[in-house]
Amino acid sequence: MKRNTIFLPKTIINPHTHGRDLNEKYKTTVKQVLQESLLGNIGISIFMPNTDPSITTIGALDNYLTIIKKAARDLGIADSQYVYFGLTDDNLDKCSAALEYPEVIGLKGYPLGKDGSVTTGKCGFIKSKTMIEGMKLVAEKNKVIAFHCDDPDIIAKSGNSIEAEVNYVESVIETAMRVPNVKVVICHVSCRESCELILTAQKNGMQIAIEISPRNLFFSCEPSTWNKDIHPNFYHCYNVLRSWYHVLYLRNLLCFPNSLVFIGTDDAQHLPFEKLGKRAAGMPGNREMVACIITLARKKNIYNIPDNQVQNLISYNAASFFNIPISHELEEYVIEEKFVDYDYNNGKVVNPWKGTALFFPARKNLK
Repeated sequence: MKRNTIFLPKTIINPHTHGRDLNEKYKTTVKQVLQESLLGNIGISIFMPNTDPSITTIGALDNYLTIIKKAARDLGIADSQYVYFGLTDDNLDKCSAALEYPEVIGLKGYPLGKDGSVTTGKCGFIKSKTMIEGMKLVAEKNKVIAFHCDDPDIIAKSGNSIEAEVNYVESVIETAMRVPNVKVVICHVSCRESCELILTAQKNGMQIAIEISPRNLFFSCEPSTWNKDIHPNFYHCYNVLRSWYHVLYLRNLLCFPNSLVFIGTDDAQHLPFEKLGKRAAGMPGNREMVACIITLARKKNIYNIPDNQVQNLISYNAASFFNIPISHELEEYVIEEKFVDYDYNNGKVVNPWKGTALFFPARKNLK
């Protein structure tokens, strides 16, 4: 068993998590997610609005914030937690009001197909005007707008192809070019083509961030990377897993300093009947997020990711981009290579990470 130490930020941020609660509390709850995040050394989480019902009204927002605050209080979490407000074609006035809340980090946009079909979640928009108006709102309030980039019309024709992701990334960038000072997050970027488009936009002075999920750094679309004892449906996600060509590109991207790149889990917990019967998309990852980045940085010295870059990827880059006030104090952790051997939600949610060897951190002075 290998042992080592690493200095990590006192506060680690996960900018993309799903706390279902409400009508989907059987999957997981906000409290459960925060508890699992703490086990993964995450102190601040940003929750997504595609709940049931979705967070697209002020009433729903107030209700959800009450749930978050109670859960954090029950768990003794002192750090503030945040949430996105869902953007739709008919709630721009509500978006403006929601952005006044200090807990609302920004707006989240999910694309709807021309027939109203959804790629994921319970909310979204169709009109191109909605995208630009949402961007204008967040630019005025100095907040951010995030997008799930997966064109539903292309998916309807050809499935979850790279074309579906890239096409929507292009449309987001083209729209953002018309809105000065807008800050955009492209969620769970999964392929080289999307990254190259965003990197070019960054070089042109645009504030467009690349969010990368741990699953896209460790699993590919090739079953040889999966646990053979776990049904393939448990590896089904949006955006879908890509080939090793793209996995290796994303890994290498982490090696270079870039304040507009950070890690977000996009964790999604579904019970076995949903994964096996409905082929629900998503997989958990809160406990694995920090460990997977440490593993890439330290294991066999394959990747030249210095410790300060690890700190940026799991905390400081997100804090700066989202204007989240945190301490820059570091804490020393012991890192230990272990095989993932747990499931989520008290054993109700099958964990596709089981059997994966990762370097997990533990505070050095914990007794």
